[in-house]
Amino acid sequence: MVVTTVALGFGLAPAVVAVADPVATDPGVSEPAAEPTTSAEAQAAWLQATEDAEALNEQVLLADEKVTTSAAAVDAANGAVTNAVSAVAAAEQAKLQAQAVVESYSEKLDSFANASFRGARMSQLSSLLTAESADDFLDSVTALDRVAGETSQLLLDARDAKAAADAAAAAEAASKAQAEIAQQQAVTANAEAVAAQGSLAASKTELDAKVVQYRALYDQLTEAERQAAIAAEEARLAALAAAAAAQAAAATGPAGGATPSVTPPTTSPTTPSAPTPTVVAPNAAAQAAVDAALSKVGARYVFGSAGPTTFDCSGLTSWAWKQAGVTIPRTSSGQSGLPYVPLDQLQPGDLITYYSPVHHVAMYIGNGQIVHASTESKPVYVTTIAKGGPNPTGHRVR
Repeated sequence: MVVTTVALGFGLAPAVVAVADPVATDPGVSEPAAEPTTSAEAQAAWLQATEDAEALNEQVLLADEKVTTSAAAVDAANGAVTNAVSAVAAAEQAKLQAQAVVESYSEKLDSFANASFRGARMSQLSSLLTAESADDFLDSVTALDRVAGETSQLLLDARDAKAAADAAAAAEAASKAQAEIAQQQAVTANAEAVAAQGSLAASKTELDAKVVQYRALYDQLTEAERQAAIAAEEARLAALAAAAAAQAAAATGPAGGATPSVTPPTTSPTTPSAPTPTVVAPNAAAQAAVDAALSKVGARYVFGSAGPTTFDCSGLTSWAWKQAGVTIPRTSSGQSGLPYVPLDQLQPGDLITYYSPVHHVAMYIGNGQIVHASTESKPVYVTTIAKGGPNPTGHRVR
């Protein structure tokens, strides 16, 4: 379950924000502070609160994913236990059958052994008395010895079969015990995931209420003030990205393999009303993904949405690649697990994740640009890599 909110975006560094701490372990969530009293404070507080909401949205999506995965693990564990019980029953049946064979031949061999001395001698004497020649006598005695030998071999085979059946039964019993332990662990993990999901949902509801409050103040701003706030935030993010790149370069030196900075394109970022750029991707799948993402420029941002008409950040990228027939993780942190690609080696269709911990993702479209769903105040749009957020990291889908 994904809880819906009304706003999402990026925060200003000097923001004065009053939000509840939705996840105590998340260092990116703001601490409670005074209520904003001016339009500038309301603007900054709303942007910061919506950034907190985006980070929390990522955690909620991950919690939902964990609940789904753990529930599937419970089903699999239940199936494993059922199969183990059936295997134990089959092994026990084979064990009983082998035991019956052993007991059958044991009785025959015991009877043979009890009369062996007297019976063998009488049989040999009878053979001697009835034989027409020495050869006939030897053939009869050999036949008697063969019968005894075959009986003995059958008994040995039966005993081997019983030993194998005993071992199989013990192994299946051990497997059943392990399956039952795994089943209990899966049930416990699922219960913990459901509890974490509920806790996040409650915190998210509280944060959503704050976002609504700040948006009411933000709505009092003029459109020019709103766009100025968004532009200022993008500039701040670009400055953070440039500073991080410079710091990495200074730490590693020219030969240290630091990720190079990306030069912004000479053209201005695409607005929702402007024509989207023409992009040539390296392969058919990437082309389909890029075309799908660009076709949604101007689409509305909706918290927790994955298309086809509204999107959040990872909802857009996962939906776009799905149109190319490729399934990728639903969350931005999940997409950050895709193979790493240096920023100077990005190709159209690659993904770029932002922040630490990761809670934003965009699609690279070439010429230093990305298309992304970033905030409720602005539909899906094209901008530069640096303006997508701090800590940009490239990833390749295929």
